[in-house]
Amino acid sequence: MSKRVFPVLFATILLDMIGIGMLIPVLPIIFTDPSSPAFILEGYSVSAQYTMAGLLTALFGLMQFISAPLLGELSDVYGRKKLLTLGVGILALSQLLFGFGIETGSLLILFISRIIAGIAGGNFSIAQASIADITAPEFRARNFGLIGVAVGVGFIIGPMLGGFIVSATGNAAMPFWFAAALGIINVISISLFLDETHTNRKAEKNFHIWKGIHNIQTAWRDLDARPVYLASFLYTASFTFFTSFIGILLVARFGLSESAIGTFFGAVGFWIIVTQAFILRIISHRYRERQVLRFTIIMMAISLSLYPFVPSLIWIYTIIPLLAIPNGLTMANMTALISKSVGPSKQGAALGINGSLMALAQGTIPLLAGFGSGVFGIAAPFLAGSLLALGSWYFLFLRRR
Repeated sequence: MSKRVFPVLFATILLDMIGIGMLIPVLPIIFTDPSSPAFILEGYSVSAQYTMAGLLTALFGLMQFISAPLLGELSDVYGRKKLLTLGVGILALSQLLFGFGIETGSLLILFISRIIAGIAGGNFSIAQASIADITAPEFRARNFGLIGVAVGVGFIIGPMLGGFIVSATGNAAMPFWFAAALGIINVISISLFLDETHTNRKAEKNFHIWKGIHNIQTAWRDLDARPVYLASFLYTASFTFFTSFIGILLVARFGLSESAIGTFFGAVGFWIIVTQAFILRIISHRYRERQVLRFTIIMMAISLSLYPFVPSLIWIYTIIPLLAIPNGLTMANMTALISKSVGPSKQGAALGINGSLMALAQGTIPLLAGFGSGVFGIAAPFLAGSLLALGSWYFLFLRRR
């Protein structure tokens, strides 16, 4: 079954990520670039523009924080295929709605679209569960790593394709029509080619809509693993400051177009994939997780603090490997460290808890970044991210049990 199912899941996640990534180069233009025909915040102050951009970005992560654990439980009862098909279909609908919001200049429609997209975006947890269903324990890390490659490739293609489509058509809504079409293809692919992987379903239906909050409480009560959970949360938060506001910085400082922003994110994604596919294998054979993290987290903190102050676009691109390589190494080694911090019987629970922590960071940080940049300036999110990275290092190496 794995030979039939895995390629479909890989394609599902890849198409999802391409569609989601198309927002990255468009958001800074429609919210913070008054010179663009697609700009929809006429009459808003710069501070309000940054806050709105942060809020729109935050909604997706907040909804995932709520929906991902719930969708995982629902799939245990009703099966993976049904829930995954429904989630992908709703995500395609949200893309259509977002394009309509741009066409009509409606903030309300844009925000509703991101709420729907965040709820449907929790289907990534169902894809992970499907992989666990069909993969022997000794091969799960490898297969989850390949799914990470699908995410990385989507992170490259999505922003670049989104920027290219806007530049070619002159219509900021067009990438979302295209993303919706990819979603429809995804629904057809799952319906026709994906086998149901979860046959031993639960009979009980004790669903908890606040399972994400319960996961946070569980992480806090686990005294042995708490420092690692905290470090993971703070590190994810620090990188989220970068991903949520680097596009806005590029527009504000250098006047980049949608296509140029997409190219920048493509370069970041390229280095992350190179790191996970090649550099990580070399490093992991020679050094243990804590040895790697002791260096990479500090490098991330330094790189983040440099971005608001570089004098030219050349330096913006020069710093990319100094940020992307440490990030790729940190994410992989942090996950491995969390896995080693709990016993064999708690592996799934630990990764679920960490997923909730990451979703919480991705849901709250963009809002803080938007408000902070509006009050303190565009450099604030990057300096805050640098401080959070240092906080992650502190909990790992100065406060660890």
